[in-house]
Amino acid sequence: MGNTQLQVVIDSTAMVDKEWLGRHENLHVVPLSVRIGEQEWLDTDISGAELFQKASAAKEMPKTSQPAQGQFIQLFQELTARGQEVVCILLSGGLSGTASTARMAAAQVDPRLIRVIDSGTTAIGLVQMAKAALEAAEAGKSLAEVVHLLDAMVRRTHTVFIPGTLEYLHKGGRIGGAARLFGGILQLRPLLYLQNGKVQVLDKVRTQKRALERAMQDILVLQRPAYIGVGHVDNPELAAQTAALVKEAQPEAQVEVFLISPVIGAHTGPGLIGFIYQENLEEVPAHDGAN
Repeated sequence: MGNTQLQVVIDSTAMVDKEWLGRHENLHVVPLSVRIGEQEWLDTDISGAELFQKASAAKEMPKTSQPAQGQFIQLFQELTARGQEVVCILLSGGLSGTASTARMAAAQVDPRLIRVIDSGTTAIGLVQMAKAALEAAEAGKSLAEVVHLLDAMVRRTHTVFIPGTLEYLHKGGRIGGAARLFGGILQLRPLLYLQNGKVQVLDKVRTQKRALERAMQDILVLQRPAYIGVGHVDNPELAAQTAALVKEAQPEAQVEVFLISPVIGAHTGPGLIGFIYQENLEEVPAHDGAN
C-alpha cells in the first residue's frame, strides 16, 4: 500500500490539467495572481491572450502577486492536522518569492512534516515533479526518499526560452538595459535559460529561427530524455511546429506542448517559445536513509 499520508502541493504556474488534478485527492494547487490597475485575476482565471489585450487597452504592464504566507500556513495546518507529511514543489525562486514564503510558513507550522522544493523551473517542469512525487508516494516511498528523487530531478531539469519581446523582462527587472538594447537596436534575439533560478543569456542570434535552431542543438545531444516540453505564451502555432521538429529529432522521447501561465507570461511578454526538458535519472544513486 502506498504512502497515502504524503500530500503534494504545487503552485498554479504548473497549469495542471483539471481532470488529472481531480483524480488525486492528495494533490493541491496554491494560486498566484496577476493584476492590471485595480483588476486582479487568479492565474487560472484569465488567458494569456486576454491578459495582453487588457494590458494594451490599459497601457499598463501587468503585475503579479505570490500567495500570502497565511495561505500556506492555513493549507499546511489542514494537511498536517492528522500527522500527514507534505512536499511542496514550487516555481523557481529566481522568478518568484513563493518558495521562500512557503518555507517561512512551513517553519511556523511543523518543519518535521513539511519539505519545500524550489523546482528551479515552472510549468510542465512542476507537473513532471508532482507526478513523480505522487507515483513515489503510491509506491510506498518515504518523504525523505521523495525529496531525494525531486532534488535529482531539479538538478537534471533545464529551462530555455526565446522571448518574443524583451520589453516585459526588462521592465520586470529580469534583464538589464544592455540586453534590451541589443534586442532593440541590433535586432538580436537572445536565447535565455534559468541557472540557479536566475535568467541568464545562453546565446544571442539574429532571428527567431536561428534561436530555435540553437536551442535544438542542446536537445539533440540528450541521451534518452525523460521528457521534452515545448511551451508558449500566446503562440500555439509556432509551439506545435517546434514540437514536431523536436519529436523528429528525439523520436523516442515524450514530447508535449504546454501553455505557459499568465503569471509567467506577465514577466516574459507575448510570443515566447520555451523548452523545459529533463535528462534521464537512471544513474541517480539510491537514497541512503539520511534526512
